[in-house]
Amino acid sequence: MDRVCSRCGCSSFHYNRSRMRMECDSCGTPVQDPQQDQQLMQYDRTYSQAMSHLTAGNWEQAIGLLRPLMSQYPTEKRLYLAVLRAATQDFRDIDMRNTANRAIASEAWDKLIRLNGVTGEMLRYGRQRYEKHREELSKQRTKILAWIFAAASCSILAGILFGTECYFPAVLCTGGLAGCLYKVFSSHPVKVVKQLISAVPNYQHNPFV
Repeated sequence: MDRVCSRCGCSSFHYNRSRMRMECDSCGTPVQDPQQDQQLMQYDRTYSQAMSHLTAGNWEQAIGLLRPLMSQYPTEKRLYLAVLRAATQDFRDIDMRNTANRAIASEAWDKLIRLNGVTGEMLRYGRQRYEKHREELSKQRTKILAWIFAAASCSILAGILFGTECYFPAVLCTGGLAGCLYKVFSSHPVKVVKQLISAVPNYQHNPFV
């Protein structure tokens, strides 16, 4: 037999998170559903505990509490946002050297895009990640140009030395030329240039891929 409110006879109910109880949709009278009440109260307690860890900067503990909730409540946007905050250390870790946390953050970002849950805070972080990446690319370009200049210098000097029959230093310069060229090609210059001349990005896109 379906439950009905003992006060008004209504048969639909909702969970009031602020009061942590099931209530009648019509009059707000609390009703008892032990199994559902326990499940929802456990959710709130776990989420509250995770937020406390997040506030305290206990990033790994917060992630450990939130990820099981994501499996149970896959459309709950605030869970993915909280996990993203923890993985990025409250949007302050721009470099994201931790590969495990970067993968967690990437997954949470994709879910928030799908659930239409992208926030202004996320967009600001995405812009910072992009600007940091551009800065690193510019440094890499400078290094590539320096190695190209060094390679050209070694080539010219080797040619002069061979012309004057100074073979041993000429061979050394040739070895230096090979080393410089290796540095240039191992830096993926074409990829660097393509990324530098690419169009202005959409900061809503996942900045971890």
